[in-house]
Amino acid sequence: MKKAGFVLVIMVFSFLLLEAGLRALLCLTTGAAFFHPSTVIYRYYPELIPIQQADISNTDSTLDILILSCSVLHRDWVDIVSEMNKCMQVPAGYNRVKIYNASGVGHGSRDNLIKYGLLKDKKFDVVIYYDAINDSRLNNCPEDVFKSDYSHCMWYDEINHIMRHPEIDITVLPFFYDWMKIRFKSLFEKDAYIPKHYSLRPQWLVYGSNMKSLPCYESNLKQIMDMAQNRGAKFLYLTFAYYVPSGYSGLKFRNKSLDYSFCDHSRETEIWGSPQNVSRFIESINADSKIWVKPYKNAHWADLGAQFPKSGEYFADICHFSPKGIQKFAAIACTGLDSIGTSSTSPSKAK
Repeated sequence: MKKAGFVLVIMVFSFLLLEAGLRALLCLTTGAAFFHPSTVIYRYYPELIPIQQADISNTDSTLDILILSCSVLHRDWVDIVSEMNKCMQVPAGYNRVKIYNASGVGHGSRDNLIKYGLLKDKKFDVVIYYDAINDSRLNNCPEDVFKSDYSHCMWYDEINHIMRHPEIDITVLPFFYDWMKIRFKSLFEKDAYIPKHYSLRPQWLVYGSNMKSLPCYESNLKQIMDMAQNRGAKFLYLTFAYYVPSGYSGLKFRNKSLDYSFCDHSRETEIWGSPQNVSRFIESINADSKIWVKPYKNAHWADLGAQFPKSGEYFADICHFSPKGIQKFAAIACTGLDSIGTSSTSPSKAK
């Protein structure tokens, strides 16, 4: 009996030691909190940290607006909040407007779905959605490699893995077991993931003509709109603006011989796929999104893409805006907010 008790103590001690060691490793490598390792998700979505810390309610006198987008509206690249504040009037029934920007570099519809899910305790009055191009990159792989949860991209495989382990704050052992499987997969399965940069496997760009991620985008968007509706938020969908100059080529882009307003964050179109495939994907989403949004009584579809001039004066590359472009975007977005009747989001807000 004493021997069995001793073995049990050793086993418990070994488990606790391993658990503590793995938590410490997670803290050191990702910045996750030791007692709340689930915060590892904020390594991927740091833009959510200040939003999670904010007091947000749809029953007060502040009109709280959430922006879900990609690098086009990322806070380190453009100041969309300031631009929108310049052209936005405080609606009747509110004392002020507060805009929260959750846009992320490289983020697509699945990122925005996960991020909005993580913000479940934050009751926004309005959600603005602007995103289309990054999902096109997920098409650049053979049919048998593509996964509808985007786990054929290592970024999403890691994030999906985190989301599959709600027990992580209790024990990190199952999490680390699966984490190691992802690492071995990346090392020993050559074609498991799309490359981080198209130049690592340019022959896969031809597969982008099959818009495999289009139904995934639709599903992710509808789930976001469902959540917004259930949370009592109005939803503004803005179609995607883009510009590919006549005679575009990667060489001309790198030589800056196109009419784009080049800047530090200008990116060649091939980052997302061939210009033809990326353009067709965006056009398909812009057209189909009107049908997807229509059944939602809380949602409004605004055709921003059609209102944008096709000129390098407004674009730094296929999708990122010049200073003049971001001003144009802000003006159209504010007009869209006016059209959804923000003053009726919640009655009697003024104190």
